[in-house]
Amino acid sequence: MIRMRKMVKGLILILLVLISLPFIYEINFYNEIKGREDFVNNMTTEKNDGLFFVYETVRCPSNVEIIKLENKSNITLGMTNDPWNLNFGVIPVGIESRRFINLANKNEEIFKVEIHAYGNISPIVSFDRNNFILHKGEEMKVTTLLNSSLSNGTGKFMGEIDIFSRRAKIPFFNVIL
Repeated sequence: MIRMRKMVKGLILILLVLISLPFIYEINFYNEIKGREDFVNNMTTEKNDGLFFVYETVRCPSNVEIIKLENKSNITLGMTNDPWNLNFGVIPVGIESRRFINLANKNEEIFKVEIHAYGNISPIVSFDRNNFILHKGEEMKVTTLLNSSLSNGTGKFMGEIDIFSRRAKIPFFNVIL
């Protein structure tokens, strides 16, 4: 009887390991997609299929030139109206600048969104919301804040802001998004 219980426990353990292997693969696959060191020059979209999830990454270049303002009576500002543009232009030390990321889920049941900044611009960039679920029909505006006070001085700061989304291929897996 004791031998039978040990055998059942062993079989259950083996079964749990076999069931968890695809999820471990999926996590590693997702982390490989996120790990970037090369930056794009234009907005780029990549789509990848895992075993249980579909991953989409929108990669946007981002940069700023932080300057020390010598003459405070003559400030020239530039604007860009490209909805995907996350470049902050030229700003003086001590100034905050905002850009917006508009997200919408028109077709899918739900998907999870994560936003990450890379490069030497990343320590001075933050997002007002991150790591959230976007439901079908939902729209969201994420504020991207660049705080030049957090920089280690003046100069050009470059990098990339990536918007990662993942959705389950089978609705059953929505619980682990």
